[in-house]
Amino acid sequence: MHMKNVFLIEKSPDVFRAVKAYLEESDIQYVKFSSLDEALQAEEAPALIILFTTDSYEDIKHDIDALINNVAFSRIPRILLLPFNTSVSESKIRDLDIHIQALFQIPVEKLKFLTSVAHLLIRAPRRVFRILITLQPEGGNIRYSGTSIDFSESGMAFESSADFQPGDLIQVQFVNPRNRKRFLLKASVIRRVVAGSTIFYGIKFIEMNEQNEKELLDFITGENKA
Repeated sequence: MHMKNVFLIEKSPDVFRAVKAYLEESDIQYVKFSSLDEALQAEEAPALIILFTTDSYEDIKHDIDALINNVAFSRIPRILLLPFNTSVSESKIRDLDIHIQALFQIPVEKLKFLTSVAHLLIRAPRRVFRILITLQPEGGNIRYSGTSIDFSESGMAFESSADFQPGDLIQVQFVNPRNRKRFLLKASVIRRVVAGSTIFYGIKFIEMNEQNEKELLDFITGENKA
């Protein structure tokens, strides 16, 4: 079992349908369990535990105690998912366990959830998001169009009919549809894959200043303010 596995512990069927989709979009491996006892029987501990709780403080305390008292699992970071309109306060849950890294209520907010997961797995936050982008080779006047695939703090993937080569320097423009913030970022092409008439690219952002980095991270994590 790979140490990057995430353990999803759900006590009722299909609770994690959306959460599973979020993880799969980000290529995060997970293993599903129907109870905490079943998960604790695994041969190797995961990198992260995501536990869906009931709306009972006693049940939550029982599960947390079981994790704390298990040598293999006691120091594994965990995310707790609480039921919709739970009556159990966040402060009471955090008092139970210092290894709870994040708490979310159903329905889970996708971007904040994935940012927490990425942080706990020591991965750069990544946003899967398809929008139109404009591409311009450095020193050139011709502009090309493309469609984004995903964004990270260090770069992005997109598809386009433009013919770039690894090592080419380009400028990428796109607009955050949430607040109409326009980005103009310089990048280096690091990957090129041809699939029929479409070319898929991976690029790395370069010469980023502090403001660029902050605004891009806000865009990726969904923290943008209108």
